[in-house]
Amino acid sequence: MLSQIFSDFANEFKLLDYLPTHSQLLMRSMRSRQREYNIDIIFKGVRTLIIDSVFEGLEISLSDENQNIKLIEDHGFVVNHNYKVFLLENGSGQKHFINAMAFGIFHNKLDILETSLGRYDWGELNDEMVLWYK
Repeated sequence: MLSQIFSDFANEFKLLDYLPTHSQLLMRSMRSRQREYNIDIIFKGVRTLIIDSVFEGLEISLSDENQNIKLIEDHGFVVNHNYKVFLLENGSGQKHFINAMAFGIFHNKLDILETSLGRYDWGELNDEMVLWYK
């Protein structure tokens, strides 16, 4: 049984930035005429990725035990009290995986190529934390 954490099939999400020194990954749905803010999804403690760079719609769940076993055997994913396997599914039902410690969802008004990774001025960004999952 999958444990769904986040679902948004109305928007497109793109892989925008990866910061290996901090093991952080940023996916963003850009602001638009319908929405005046970006939706940033920041994964922290990223260990392994098997993902596309663009998602037409996105659902994030914890992967089930059977998927974890296959990912551990084939790709060296780690599953313990710190690391989880997040299943990312696009609007077409294609499955992708991120082995990480946690992720958060934020709303902000950053420019198109301005990253929110590795920043220490969160208050200055006027970010709104929507969800933090660890």
